[in-house]
Amino acid sequence: MASRSNVQHTPRPRAAPFDWGLAMGLGVPDFSARRFGANSASLSRIRRFTHHTLTRWGRRSCTDDVMIVVGELVANAIRHAFPSHSDRHGWLGLMNTASTVICAVQDPSPDRPSPRAATAHDTCGRGLLIIGELAHDWGYSLHGSTGKTVWAVMPATVTRLATWTGTGCGAAKESHRA
Repeated sequence: MASRSNVQHTPRPRAAPFDWGLAMGLGVPDFSARRFGANSASLSRIRRFTHHTLTRWGRRSCTDDVMIVVGELVANAIRHAFPSHSDRHGWLGLMNTASTVICAVQDPSPDRPSPRAATAHDTCGRGLLIIGELAHDWGYSLHGSTGKTVWAVMPATVTRLATWTGTGCGAAKESHRA
């Protein structure tokens, strides 16, 4: 038998995109991905896909927060990555683990995501700050000059705190996210 070190491996073109779920050891039921383009219609399709996927996984308690984070990640890719790469596309990957939902957006820009300090009058620039507040953790991985993946680890359950909406005894209680 020939030694593997003497055999040269020639990569072959792949018919399917890289399977993040298999690379992380997750089976098909625990991973879902969707391709998106550089237009606003892609954002609404991604939101529907995310809602459908979370419903299928039974993750109703975290759906609102995950939808916000996915919307911000994809909107950032469309706004910042695609203007100079309009002929390319991005990918959203969702991974379901025992206690988290991981959201990962791959885009064609090698530029690092950079949170801004938005003023009270700014109408944009808060996306990464919102992600930082809702996610357990977030970050990115650079892929050389071919782009990056920005990811967020979301808690699979949302803890709700009771707050008072009125004053005095017997005031109504309302639930709000922590």
